[in-house]
Amino acid sequence: MIIALQSGQIITPIRLLNRIAISHWKYAGECGDVGGGLLPGAELKIIEISKRPGAMWIRAELPGRFPSAALKISGEEYALNFRAL
Repeated sequence: MIIALQSGQIITPIRLLNRIAISHWKYAGECGDVGGGLLPGAELKIIEISKRPGAMWIRAELPGRFPSAALKISGEEYALNFRAL
């Protein structure tokens, strides 16, 4: 649940996330390219968070990217695809 998350915390996907899946997300236009996809166990650091009711989301930095890139993940997408470490 996004309410319990904090900036700097690490999250991980619980399933393979590829470009096609991410292209259907609420904030897909604000997501960096995941290349071949993110495997379960990949570690993403939360760099920004919005806990505003009706607009809950997090921005998580993609690992190993230069220049850096991130995913903007809505609360529902987080609940279906990620867990906190």
